[in-house]
Amino acid sequence: MKNKIKNKKIKHFNFLVFAFATLFSALNFSACSPEEEEGELITTVKLSLGLAGGTPSVYTWQDLDGVGGNAPVLPDTIKIGQVTTGGSPYLGMLTFLNEQNGKMEDITLEIKNEAEGHFVCYEVSSITMPPVGLTITATDKDANNLPIGLSTEWKTLGKDFGVVVVRLKHQPGIKNGTCGVGETDVEVTFPYKVM
Repeated sequence: MKNKIKNKKIKHFNFLVFAFATLFSALNFSACSPEEEEGELITTVKLSLGLAGGTPSVYTWQDLDGVGGNAPVLPDTIKIGQVTTGGSPYLGMLTFLNEQNGKMEDITLEIKNEAEGHFVCYEVSSITMPPVGLTITATDKDANNLPIGLSTEWKTLGKDFGVVVVRLKHQPGIKNGTCGVGETDVEVTFPYKVM
């Protein structure tokens, strides 16, 4: 009788171990790999902005030692002229780099390759409101026809000054064309003036 009870307990224990291992395996199999969930380390953001065919100006934000260290190097004020009705907009191009510890890694390429999981958001805040004298529109799209935001058109509507907040959002599997989802890899504030 003791052996029967002991055998039942062992069988019951073995069943629980098997069930737990199977459940753990299933959960582990369906989970995203750390590579898919990992955000980018970005120390430098460069905004190139100019009229088509002209020489663009480059505005650089840099924080080589990361959060909590020295204050970042802030960009100069973006100065752009007014675009006349029917005139060509300014063309913007962002570059994201990891320059920590003396290396030079272009994160922009990774963002392009994983475009379905990234979105660059632009938030314009005018100090001379209303109305806001600047609009920014993404001109690049991912395979799902959602904006990426690495390349943009900037249209000026009148004299104005304020700031443009640029956020690189990491949105693997949840990208919907808005800034409300995902983690922020980097956020930079560029002051601007429309002259």
